[in-house]
Amino acid sequence: MSKVSKLVTSSDGCEIFAEGAGNLEGPTIVLVHGLGSSTVIFNNLFKDDQLLSKVYLVRYDMRSHGRSGRPANQSDYSSPKFAADFMAVVEGFNRQKPYLLGWSLGGTVATDVCTHCPAGYVSGIIYVSALPYIGAIMMDLGKECLKNLHPRLLTQDAADALKARIDFVDSTINDRNASNWDDRLLWVGAFSHLNANDVLNAMSRQQDPEPLLAAGRGGLRLLHLYGDADQQLDNAVAEAQVSQHFIDKKVVVIKGGGHALFYEFQGQVVEEVLAFVTK
Repeated sequence: MSKVSKLVTSSDGCEIFAEGAGNLEGPTIVLVHGLGSSTVIFNNLFKDDQLLSKVYLVRYDMRSHGRSGRPANQSDYSSPKFAADFMAVVEGFNRQKPYLLGWSLGGTVATDVCTHCPAGYVSGIIYVSALPYIGAIMMDLGKECLKNLHPRLLTQDAADALKARIDFVDSTINDRNASNWDDRLLWVGAFSHLNANDVLNAMSRQQDPEPLLAAGRGGLRLLHLYGDADQQLDNAVAEAQVSQHFIDKKVVVIKGGGHALFYEFQGQVVEEVLAFVTK
């Protein structure tokens, strides 16, 4: 179960950093992080022996994040390019029909995949406190906490930009204490690698949700996990506007769960994920 790290090249030449670990004979789950994050957000899952014994995990840095390339132009952040990045990672690890687990902004990649990848490319989607697509849904899905943070993440005021990144990370965890200080510091460090232009590029691509919804109506499997105490998102909006279109779905609402659900409620999330991918 040793970890493999590599740089894969996407269709436009952008290098994407990715890592894999786990059971090569098991189903594959590709983990996609949220805004301002990187592969490090999933360190706890990459140390979960129960998970690694049964599935093969792959995680990667989205373009403009972490150790992946960060093209300067907004045209380099189109939906087809995000889909191509996902395919480059899957093919770089020689995996087939993976499950896509998208946390927060990472959930939008499922829309890219359903729109631009071959039909049946993924076995299912796992939303964890996820934004399903970039568009009008964001107005209802985002809570005041997130709406207030958005302009601060784009400010040219260096001091407030850093404080906004700290506040963003702190709002993902409900029980902030000494035991998770090191991880929160690591997450803030990951976000500090993104300037205002990187943040804007990551959130600005045009997406059409219809191919995602059509895939759901056509039988693509969905597991939707979220907490009822998420400070950033009103996840019931995503359930009502997106998940309800999936005919083969399971929605699990975890009492007391915040935005970083896979972190604070790791055991419950892993249990649900394993049941879903080994069904």
